[in-house]
Amino acid sequence: MKKIIYFLMSWTFIGLGLAFVPNSKPQYLHLDKTQKVYTVAASCGSCQFDMPGEECLLAIKLDNKKYYVEGPNINDYGGSHSKNGFCKVVRKAQVQGKIVDNKFVATYFKLLPL
Repeated sequence: MKKIIYFLMSWTFIGLGLAFVPNSKPQYLHLDKTQKVYTVAASCGSCQFDMPGEECLLAIKLDNKKYYVEGPNINDYGGSHSKNGFCKVVRKAQVQGKIVDNKFVATYFKLLPL
């Protein structure tokens, strides 16, 4: 009987522990079918797009203009300095959002496969 109680208690604690694990998927995957979807170049603004600043931040090129992205983080889609990270390569992405104060405020950001 003690073994059954210990077993049930251990699974209860494991279940409670997993409930507090953060979701590792990016949050910006909610496509709004009423808004236009843009296919853009996405990368690190300072490393790949020669934008001002020394911090590695996600940026896009939209209509030949460069914008830092507000919303998704540069590391939400893998390590920024990894082999295919934003600081090493320019990737294609589908985005939705608005330009506010010379920043692209993303409501949808989907990285396309290489």
